[in-house]
Amino acid sequence: MTTPDPLALMHEHAFDIRINFDKRWSTGPIYGGAQLGYTSVGVGSMVEGPLLNGQLVDYSGADWPVVRADGVVELNAHYMIRADDGALIYIRNLGYVHRPLRTQGQGPDDPPDVPAYFRCTPYFKAPEDGPHAWLNRTVIVGVAVRKPHVTPDDPPDHSLFRYYAIR
Repeated sequence: MTTPDPLALMHEHAFDIRINFDKRWSTGPIYGGAQLGYTSVGVGSMVEGPLLNGQLVDYSGADWPVVRADGVVELNAHYMIRADDGALIYIRNLGYVHRPLRTQGQGPDDPPDVPAYFRCTPYFKAPEDGPHAWLNRTVIVGVAVRKPHVTPDDPPDHSLFRYYAIR
């Protein structure tokens, strides 16, 4: 029998989050030519998956991204999840997007078959006892895609995140 490679990376799909957005704004230039943004969580945001289900608490937080002069977006989001069993779980989500979200596959220089690099690492504060305690001690990584509201027939402005537990 062979011993598993202790350095092999194993992952498991944990859950998906659809975040509907409410308000957006950005400041003028700050340090190094960057801009500070604000995007608040709106209503109807859902959490679904094999390891966690529920919804985001309406208006419970926002992303405060820094859009750097080189076009890289540094994500810094904070909000609350209400699990199906009623447990409240805080999430802080940090990550990077390698080009402006609003042009992802939509602009003349953005081929639709080449999505933006949109990756994140969430950190959780879940109840110490109970079924969600695993979130407090598991490394989770996420991939995401932005879905802007462009035409009247489009769903509301939102992003879709898929999270993986690293085992």
